[in-house]
Amino acid sequence: MASNTPHRIALLVHTGPGRSRESRAEVDLALAALALDAELDVYFIGDAILQLAQEKDVTAAGLPAGYKAWAALPDLGEARFFAESGWVGRCESLGIGLCMPVEPLGIARMKRDWRRCDQVLVV
Repeated sequence: MASNTPHRIALLVHTGPGRSRESRAEVDLALAALALDAELDVYFIGDAILQLAQEKDVTAAGLPAGYKAWAALPDLGEARFFAESGWVGRCESLGIGLCMPVEPLGIARMKRDWRRCDQVLVV
């Protein structure tokens, strides 16, 4: 018998912008999870939150424009976004605007929460 409870997937995003093409794979995984009607919790670890910075131009670095796709995820399905409290505070103090609302959490709380998901994906 199928359960009516939605499948919840946690995606741990740990790649800061501009380091590699790995960050595009993280966006693609998020898009795939939502396409499968899963509920998605995205956890930005450390400087990975900078992938959400509104003001950046990745074309000069020869990187794909995937970073902007993060902002489209809430329109595609049930998605929640979290980041380490300290990094959210740094972004605020430096005037770095984010392309979507992110809930700040301590790392211990993040670990506890993502362990409650049905699946945890790390690229």
